[in-house]
Amino acid sequence: MSMLWRNWTAFIAVLATTLSILAVLSILQYETVLSRLIQERLAVVAETTASSFRSVINLGLPIASVRNAKEVLAWAEDIDPAVTSIQVFNPTGIIVHSTIANGREPIAKDTLIVQSLSADDRWDTENDSELQAGLTLRNLQGDRIGGILVSAANTDFKEKSRTMSFQIASAAAVIFVVFSLLALLMLRIKLGSAMHGLEKLERLSDEYSEDQKNSRLAETKAPFIADDGFLSSEIVELESKLDAAFRKFKSVRRIISEFSNHNQKVADVGQENTASLETAIAPAPETALANVFARSLSPWSAAIILGSALVLGLYAHNEVTRSLEPELAARTKVIGAVANRNIQRAVNAGVPLTNLVGAENYFSELLKHFPEVSYFGVATGRIVYEAGTRQNYIFAPAQSRKDVPTFPIIADGNQIGYIIVDINPDYFALQFRDMLLDFGVVVLVVMLLAFQIITVVMSRSLTAPFLQLQYLAGLQAAGDFSSVIVAKGLTAIDRLNNKLSEHAMRLHRAFTAATSHQSNNSELISLEKLGDRFKLRHGWPTQLKFSYLNDVRLPLFLFAAADQLPIAFLPIFTRAANNSLPWLDTGIVISLPIAGYLIAIVVGSLLVRPLTGKFGHRKLLLYAAAPTLLAHIGLYASTDVTEIVVFRMVTGLGYAFAVMACQDYVLRAVPKKDRNRSLGLFTAALFSGIFAGTALGGILADRLGQPSVFVVSAGLVLLSGTLTYRLLPTYTGKNVSAPIAHTSYLPPIWRPLGNPQFAALVFGIAVPANILLQAFISFLVALELNALGASTADTSRILMTYFLAIVFVGPAAPHFLERKLNPSQVGLLGAVLSAVSLCAVVIWPAQWSILVAVAGAGISHGLIRDPQVAAALEIAERDLVHLDSDIVLASLRAFERLGSIVGLLLIAFLSSYVGYLNAIAAIVVIVITGAAAFALTFYSNFFSSQSQRTEESQQADTD
Repeated sequence: MSMLWRNWTAFIAVLATTLSILAVLSILQYETVLSRLIQERLAVVAETTASSFRSVINLGLPIASVRNAKEVLAWAEDIDPAVTSIQVFNPTGIIVHSTIANGREPIAKDTLIVQSLSADDRWDTENDSELQAGLTLRNLQGDRIGGILVSAANTDFKEKSRTMSFQIASAAAVIFVVFSLLALLMLRIKLGSAMHGLEKLERLSDEYSEDQKNSRLAETKAPFIADDGFLSSEIVELESKLDAAFRKFKSVRRIISEFSNHNQKVADVGQENTASLETAIAPAPETALANVFARSLSPWSAAIILGSALVLGLYAHNEVTRSLEPELAARTKVIGAVANRNIQRAVNAGVPLTNLVGAENYFSELLKHFPEVSYFGVATGRIVYEAGTRQNYIFAPAQSRKDVPTFPIIADGNQIGYIIVDINPDYFALQFRDMLLDFGVVVLVVMLLAFQIITVVMSRSLTAPFLQLQYLAGLQAAGDFSSVIVAKGLTAIDRLNNKLSEHAMRLHRAFTAATSHQSNNSELISLEKLGDRFKLRHGWPTQLKFSYLNDVRLPLFLFAAADQLPIAFLPIFTRAANNSLPWLDTGIVISLPIAGYLIAIVVGSLLVRPLTGKFGHRKLLLYAAAPTLLAHIGLYASTDVTEIVVFRMVTGLGYAFAVMACQDYVLRAVPKKDRNRSLGLFTAALFSGIFAGTALGGILADRLGQPSVFVVSAGLVLLSGTLTYRLLPTYTGKNVSAPIAHTSYLPPIWRPLGNPQFAALVFGIAVPANILLQAFISFLVALELNALGASTADTSRILMTYFLAIVFVGPAAPHFLERKLNPSQVGLLGAVLSAVSLCAVVIWPAQWSILVAVAGAGISHGLIRDPQVAAALEIAERDLVHLDSDIVLASLRAFERLGSIVGLLLIAFLSSYVGYLNAIAAIVVIVITGAAAFALTFYSNFFSSQSQRTEESQQADTD
């Protein structure tokens, strides 16, 4: 498959994923809004019915004693023709009044559970055949004495849902086809120069296809015009290397043939089977080619993805709005009919229309309960009562004008007035706010995924084979025929790689044959020297397999996303599970899955490098994926806190193995001079995955349910493992890159704490920052937002700002602060900023203040993350030279994680007794105290050291 088609296939897969997710979100949002409208319409009937029972309840009488209950229920049922039944039941679920003539089954147990768990007296539920709205009845003391359940058949709901699903799916398919063709055109234009360069490689492959070519190939080739964009200079360089490699091959072949006793022609020897060759991992010279291509394609890719999402979103919004308008009109009619009956009842009792006491308060209460209505009014030729805002501007809908049912008020057979009801024109926008926010989040995540995929596909289809060819050609041009590359493709690059490899195989075969048949000792010595010079040996050359950062980029992204999907609801999920540890404090029980996860990461981090040395990166990643996948499936089925803790610990261990093994792979995959840049790209891929998982987790939980998110996590882990199996090379034999020193299982991490400045850095900056991360971001944010009434999707959108801030601030901070502040000052600044940000929540508890605090914490973490490492290394190089820097860094990481575990459990314990806000205030105290201790210790030691050095200098001058 050519480069163009590979990239197009990858891109349309991303496009299909985007449109599929957005289509499903649109359909789910439509069903949510439609069912909510129907159930709230039923709630109007339930409220109307309840008003007739409250007078009896307030007298202390049981609801079964209402004598005219049958007439009341029949009157309420007539309000809405969609109502199929109204049932009044006592606290145990026994029905005492019903519009159903026969077969009064008790209220379903699941319905009673929904009623008991509802924080409000209004609640709703559904079953296979009905949508239902309920209202809890209470006496004057607030005790629950029963309820009212209003039901409507969901046949119409299901039919509308099927119709809308078909319309949106059809539109998504058409949009997919159109934008896929646009993507093909875009790729054809943007990759045109690269494909032109590949055409030149095709010509090179044809020119070098025969061994009989003379040594003056460079003079016979057509002149190369350096206008091929990305590959111009690389192809010019490759031509030079190939020409030198072919010349060197012919020269060595000729020399070996002169030593052959049988005068055998080397050219007659074919290529041997390469299946049994010893393999070795070699780092190709890192270039930014794949990233250059990806960055060039990304703006256009983003435009196509955004364009397709925008078109589908507009279509879905228009169709959904058009489909919901009849339901909204029907509900408005019910609301108007209820208001009309209540006004009419007062008029029938002889109260003059202009003397209705509390009419405007009544309408104001209705507006609170029914946000789709913006205005209520009573008119007699002039407005006598009103509440809300009248829709009388030029773009207002005509709901209270022509072709809208009126609600007349009758006295003595004559109309004396009428009720005006205006629909809120912004209602649909409010209903679709969440969907539009979810659209934006999904598109952002998909663009991050698209960048990763485009980079990997470009690397696998073009840049990696091209770099391998350059590497092998460079070796042979320098006279090194020790290695071969087995390419399985049919492109010009693959053919040239195989041609060069065939040359190395033939020279090794000829060298072996010549030395085995050589009887002259002097000539044998000359042959051995020739072999040493051109890296020939008895047997076969080494098969090279290359490792790149891009091998682990996509598996790492998916693994990190899978791990972070539950972060927005994990404390809520744990709180709802059965508590098998009743002897522990509730707050600690809720925090145990997070604490166990962190403990597993600490243990896993100590085991990764020894296990990598034993199994290799590829096997360790696969070994980590299998139990992690099973653990996510276990979390899906978990109903007990202990089960959640155990399975979450397994996922933490798998995460530690995956991240650390991928990082170690990157360190081995690239030359030392390129490590800083490659680690930066590694961190970007990791946090992109964390951001994507955090952003999507809440959306999926709101739409699919919290347990289903773990199934999605398992699927992502499976996909990550599959890509690891396909992308990472397998090898037997040596690693030609520079080895990375392995640390022991348990390095002496306590020894650096003897230095006061290092201890201040650990316990004053690093540990409080990680307590903030685990206790606030991972634990308290979800609980506090849930207490404030935020949805899980709202929580995930707020939490994603933390990781988004890290992604932007982490790389940018050094450029702005490097020359102004030293690492310790930057760390101190970050600590103070995080404390100030959290104060906003303590002073003004609200969703916006939590967003400010989360974003501030992300900015501060971005400031602290790298400077604390730099500060630790400065201390290691100045005061801890007797210890290896790896031990110093291992100590920093181990103690900050252990400290965060202790801090998390402490804050969780406090939250049970003093509340979430005071627990957040305790985090502020910890951060400020740590920062003050760090500043006092660090700078007192700094000035003391300066004074001591000054005295030593003066003493030396005196001597």
